Amino acid sequence: MIGENYSAALNGLQFVTKERWEAMTQNKERFLKNDLENPCNFPYMDQAVAESWIRSRRLGVNPFEPLICKYLDSEELEMVLQKNKLLIDITQNFFNSFKKLADSSGYSLYLFDKDGVSLLYNGVMYQNKDSGWLVGKPGIIRNESTVGTCAHVLSMRYKRPIQIIGPEQYCVAFKNMIGSSAPILDAKGEVIATLVLNQELINPTFDSNYQKLCIHTLGLIMAMAEAIQVQIELKKNNQYISSVNNDLRLAHDTLEATLDCIDEGIVNVNQTGQIIRMNQQGLRIFNLEPNLMAKKNIRDFLDENSNLMKFISKGEKTSIEEIICTNHDEQPYIIDIHPVLNQDTCQLTGAILRFNHVKKINAMVNRRSGAMASYHFADIIGESKAMKKAIELGKRFAGLQETISLLGESGTGKEMFAQAIHNKCCPQGPFIAVNCSALPRDLIESELFGYEGASFTGADRNGRPGKIELANGGTLFLDEIGDMPLELQPVLLRVIDNKQVMRIGGRNYKKVDFNIIAATNKDLDKVIEAGLFREDLFFRLSVLTIKLPSLRERENDVEILSNYFIEKYCKKIGRQVPQVNAAAKGKILSYSWPGNVRQLENAMIYAINVSQDNTITLECLPDTILKEKSGELDRKSAAERENALLSMESWEKTGIQIALMRTNNNIPLAADLLEISKATLYRKIKDYNMRI
Repeated sequence: MIGENYSAALNGLQFVTKERWEAMTQNKERFLKNDLENPCNFPYMDQAVAESWIRSRRLGVNPFEPLICKYLDSEELEMVLQKNKLLIDITQNFFNSFKKLADSSGYSLYLFDKDGVSLLYNGVMYQNKDSGWLVGKPGIIRNESTVGTCAHVLSMRYKRPIQIIGPEQYCVAFKNMIGSSAPILDAKGEVIATLVLNQELINPTFDSNYQKLCIHTLGLIMAMAEAIQVQIELKKNNQYISSVNNDLRLAHDTLEATLDCIDEGIVNVNQTGQIIRMNQQGLRIFNLEPNLMAKKNIRDFLDENSNLMKFISKGEKTSIEEIICTNHDEQPYIIDIHPVLNQDTCQLTGAILRFNHVKKINAMVNRRSGAMASYHFADIIGESKAMKKAIELGKRFAGLQETISLLGESGTGKEMFAQAIHNKCCPQGPFIAVNCSALPRDLIESELFGYEGASFTGADRNGRPGKIELANGGTLFLDEIGDMPLELQPVLLRVIDNKQVMRIGGRNYKKVDFNIIAATNKDLDKVIEAGLFREDLFFRLSVLTIKLPSLRERENDVEILSNYFIEKYCKKIGRQVPQVNAAAKGKILSYSWPGNVRQLENAMIYAINVSQDNTITLECLPDTILKEKSGELDRKSAAERENALLSMESWEKTGIQIALMRTNNNIPLAADLLEISKATLYRKIKDYNMRI
């Protein structure tokens, strides 16, 4: 680079000859005497110098008088010096190395910033008797408007090395001086400063040695400028690299701290499974010391049926469930796989693996889906002997591992009771409730057992756990168990006995551990007789049975509960608790309440909203209650009254309807359930005028 610039500068350099020196002296005198002369037309005239003479005259620079010294004030100078500190420090080292040569040869070295402000001087500070300048003092402004044509002014303007001989200088104060200047450029090629090497001549007339002198001084100042320029770039690059290293170190430390704050295992592996890095939770999961993790492969912790490496090699983002084996312990984890690709080649280099224990994922799903039990035994209102007995049994059974059956009419609070049992035995676990009668027949299997990805049309590609899996570590509450499809009952029985479940489309069983509470408002003996419920499942679910009393059987609990529901609802809506007059109270206490506690609560809410003058009267009660005449009260449930009126034909017709519904109108299957022939079933369907 230096050789190229030097050669270019020499090519543009007009060598100092006696003829040129004398011609330039005459040109200068001719220009200064005649304002109309254009120096561009003078012989031996450098166009850059000629144009600068013209600008100097227009700027009002007087070439004959002592120059006016212009300085930056102290505050401005401090800012300029601070801004150029790196430049000054590097240049100072070169000036110090050059000092002996400069002192012995009569050279003077200057450093100017891009605005012509003196930053540095190599030599003794002294007062020039001709110009009046305090030579060497930083802050002196030397630009074209103050000193006219000179080497560093043109070097900055044209961004190239410049050499000016005595007669070419605009001001007579510099007539006995040869100036050589070279610019210092930044990475974008813009001038940031200039170096100037001046030599004062003893003989103002031409000397044959001037030619060699000019060539040597120009080469010297160019080499020095180039070296300073390189040093500045190196220094800036080093500073940048140091800054980048600091940023990378900070980013690394921040990432490490962030990963250690995450309560999930984060593991980085290469494409062969070799562990590169893992966070603190990862170390805990794999029971590893930090100094040992790089010696391990993720394969060391997988069982023989693992598919993890197969999914990593695909380079796709996905989630799978795997068994992690550590120190003879096996635990199920959900692993999120995030492939790592080379940015240039897009080739797979490894993966980031995120480990979450299945229990944690299930608990999170349960919390978000509201699968939590909120009721406790203390929330169950009632003073009757029947209810106290049920509560006592519930508390006693809650500490056992056997299945519990809750029997009772609709509205007696079976789910509330199930939640209270759950919160007594495993309050930290999930409470998963499944209403077997509310789920569509074609969905109940996938809801209970879950499914693997792409196991059927419309299935989630990552699969989905079933209610049984989600209940792991907690309680599975099977409400309306009597309505469970017959074909699923043996599968449920197998899950209860083996504590294992297999998803639809799956190949492996998953271990599960949960308590089962089943509830029904039906007489399961009759359902079994109708062939709609398996006897072995009935016995398995009925190990511990609790009968929840109807409201008719709870003595004085009706009054207690009605008052409780009135106060609870009024508090909710911010209303004063109304009085219940004698007629309304009498009706509430005498009514049979076939819908039990649920019907009582709804009736009180209705009465509050239609009451006036803060009083619940008889007219405020729902019509269904008012229609029941006191002389006809039989204290039987609606189901009992209906069953008493049913004829044998009605029972038979109802049984056939249930069997057809269970089998999706499949006559052979329905006949098998009813234990009759297909011909008999067809005849009875015709006799009862039933449509299928």
